[in-house]
Amino acid sequence: MRVKCLLAVCCALSLVLAAPVSNAAPAKRQGTKVVCVSKTSHRIYRKKPRHCTFHKHGEPMAEAFFVRTVHDHWHRWHRGRARGKGREVTSMGHKRPPVRIRLSHPVHRCGHRVFTKAHFFFPKVGRGSTMRLDACA
Repeated sequence: MRVKCLLAVCCALSLVLAAPVSNAAPAKRQGTKVVCVSKTSHRIYRKKPRHCTFHKHGEPMAEAFFVRTVHDHWHRWHRGRARGKGREVTSMGHKRPPVRIRLSHPVHRCGHRVFTKAHFFFPKVGRGSTMRLDACA
């Protein structure tokens, strides 16, 4: 009787150990992203975007609360900070002045790790501004 019980336990244990462990493997990290506004006014997650319309958190979807950039090049895109430069798209002009972009304060929201603060520095005028960003798309 003991042999049969031992044999049953061994068979059950071997089945458990032979089962695939796909759920136990850690998920691949997607990295920290930023929320950009698309041309159709939808928020989307992006990692190292080449162009982005940054939106001020808590404000209506209006041009006054956007910072639009193009030709973005990211020197650094780490888990906690990102630094890059690009060109600002002005609302009425054809000129695209340079802008330096610094993203920080990452948080976990809506299933993603996103930057929630942006600082834009405009070298031509020697001034910059900081704004809170949307965290969910």
